[in-house]
Amino acid sequence: MTTEPFLVYVIADYGALHDLAFAEVTQMLQAELQGVPAQIRTFAVPAFDTVATGFMLAQTAINSRLGKRHKFFVNTAPRKDDLSIRTNNSGEGFAYAKLANDVEICAVNSGYSLSFVKDAAVELREINCSKEGSQFRSRDVFPPAFGKIVKGDYSQLGGDLRNDIPDIPSHRVCYTDGYGNMKCSIDPSEITSLKEQDVVIDLNGRTQVARVADGIFGVADGQFCMAPGSSGWTLPNGKQVKFTEIIQRGGNAAKTFGKPPGGLEAKWRAA
Repeated sequence: MTTEPFLVYVIADYGALHDLAFAEVTQMLQAELQGVPAQIRTFAVPAFDTVATGFMLAQTAINSRLGKRHKFFVNTAPRKDDLSIRTNNSGEGFAYAKLANDVEICAVNSGYSLSFVKDAAVELREINCSKEGSQFRSRDVFPPAFGKIVKGDYSQLGGDLRNDIPDIPSHRVCYTDGYGNMKCSIDPSEITSLKEQDVVIDLNGRTQVARVADGIFGVADGQFCMAPGSSGWTLPNGKQVKFTEIIQRGGNAAKTFGKPPGGLEAKWRAA
C-alpha cells in the first residue's frame, strides 16, 4: 500500500460544512481508516439534490490526477426509490465505482448521484452491506464498507449496476456556484449559432433576457449571459462533456431565478 496519504472527498447533503453530521461522519471514517494515511475533505450540496451531487462528483473525480490515491465517500440519500412507509429506516443501496483514471468512489445509488460518472467508470457495482438499520446510515452503516475498499478488500462487491443508473438529464440546472452562476447540462454547441444575440430564458417560473456570448465575461457588467462554462471533462473514449452557464456579470443569476434546485429544466428561445 502506498505510503503517500489518500485524499478522501466526502460529498453529502448534510447542510452547511459546520453541520454536526459532517463532524460525525468524518470521525467514523477516520476510525475505519486507522492505519491508513488519509486526508479527509468535506463538501456540501443542497439537501436531497442528487443532480448537484452527481455533477460535483464527476467534476472532481473524472478530472482528478491523483489516481488510486483519490477516494470518494458520497451520501445524498433522499430515499425517493420507494415513497411508501419505510421499514427500519431502509433506503437506497451503497455502490462502488472505479473510474478509468483509477479513482474509486463509494456512493449511495440515489437519483442522479452516479449518472455523471457512469460513462467514465470501468466498474459500477453494488456493495453488499445493509441498506437499513439507522436514520444516519452514512455514519452508522456505510463507513466500514468504505474502509474495507480503501484498504484493498473488495469482498463486499456485488453485481453490476450500470443498467440501473440513469443518464445525465439534459437541459437542466446541474449546479450553482458561490457566485450564483448556474451550470446547466446544455451542450454549448446548441447556442453557438446565437452568439451575440439575445435569448429569453424561462426557468423556475421566471423569465429573463440574456445575451449569448463565447464566455461569461463577454457581456457588460450587470448584464445576463448564456455562455460555455468552465466545467466539464473528457471521457475515456475521447468525448468531451461540456456545460453552459447562465450568469449575471457582477450579480447573482440564481437569485434572480429564485435559486432553482438541481434538476430543474432550463428553457430558452430567441428574443
